[in-house]
Amino acid sequence: MSRRVAVVGAGLAGVTTAYELAALGCSVQVFERGGSVAEQSTFASSALLSPWLPGLTGAAAPAPLAWRWRRWRANRQGRDASAALFELSRLGLARAAELRRALGLDDESTSGLLVGLVDAKRLAAAQALLQRWQTLGLAVELLGPQQAREREPGLSDQAALVGALALPGGGTGNPRLFAQQLRHQAQRLGAGFRFHTTVRAIAADGADLTLRHEHTPPTSAATRSAESEPGDTLPQALGPQDERFDAVVLCNGLDALALIGPRRSGLVLAAHHEASVTVPLRLLEAHPELGPKAGWIDPSRGLAIARTGQRVRVNGGLAITGSKARRMPDFETLHRGLQHWFPGSVLHQQVQQGQSRRAVCPDGLPLVGSSKPGLWLNLSPGGCGWGLACGAAQVLAQQVAGGEPALDIAALAPQRLA
Repeated sequence: MSRRVAVVGAGLAGVTTAYELAALGCSVQVFERGGSVAEQSTFASSALLSPWLPGLTGAAAPAPLAWRWRRWRANRQGRDASAALFELSRLGLARAAELRRALGLDDESTSGLLVGLVDAKRLAAAQALLQRWQTLGLAVELLGPQQAREREPGLSDQAALVGALALPGGGTGNPRLFAQQLRHQAQRLGAGFRFHTTVRAIAADGADLTLRHEHTPPTSAATRSAESEPGDTLPQALGPQDERFDAVVLCNGLDALALIGPRRSGLVLAAHHEASVTVPLRLLEAHPELGPKAGWIDPSRGLAIARTGQRVRVNGGLAITGSKARRMPDFETLHRGLQHWFPGSVLHQQVQQGQSRRAVCPDGLPLVGSSKPGLWLNLSPGGCGWGLACGAAQVLAQQVAGGEPALDIAALAPQRLA
């Protein structure tokens, strides 16, 4: 008899988890409070697919003093998860490529990812890290400025550049489009999706878990997307409903704490904000080199620039706040960064602006594993773009289904923060 598993949240983490569970023969039901998949954090997330490399990122995102103290304490007391995170990101990239190929998914992907080095200090730091990355098994290529511009001919000649890192296996893709297409593949395997459904509570019931949910249709018409759907099940009854499951996987970011019970779990999460602008490319026959060919990271400005089809997405403006706080995004900085690197390449009058909020732990690592018997977490797998999500979903699904996981990712389990 197959295990009956509930997945809470239909962002990229939830959809990939649902697909992997259904592929292993589980009976899967996904609960999503929104009207479709990938409407929250995934909607405006980075389009990069990147291997995780220790030491690559720049300064930590701005955060309140209390959170900086938690971050310092977690990093001081925590175990080194570099190897586990690197292997998980590598598995994620391979799994994303495998799903694209096997299922015929088209998410406007491109191959290639460069990290710009803007001064001698950053170049020296990268050179010092090359041997460490090679020890992990990733042959990062160090390019000169001319070589970088040959791979990305749209780069400005005026922008300071002393070199670039070429990350093998890296690239770009549209995470929302990927999630939408994978959702249909999960349905073909029998997974069900209930939209406009809010999970109110989860209680242990012997060997099972009882999930209480309620149909919560919107009070006004959706404005973000015309793709909202009422759900894939029969009309739902009004009022709270109880259902029993063998296991529940929480993929609903910051909302997971209310279902776990923070006092019992000891988990503390903050909101990780990221702004984005998505702009159509300017298509000129006389200047076919306009815009990026693939992915470009600028650690000095905290920007990620990605080509997806005939559009460019820029992400940045990272900041950490309390889990319920809101932040005004600085879209102008993203526009200036795009103009700095790829001048005149887009149609600014057709810009689409967005902001994502995802859960972040004090040590900045994902939460992937069992919180308590029957209750599993797959939170914040959005680092390195969205490549981690595919790997985290596959490993977690193998554990939930009672199989042998492809990787040992105990270093990313919730117990590390207890």
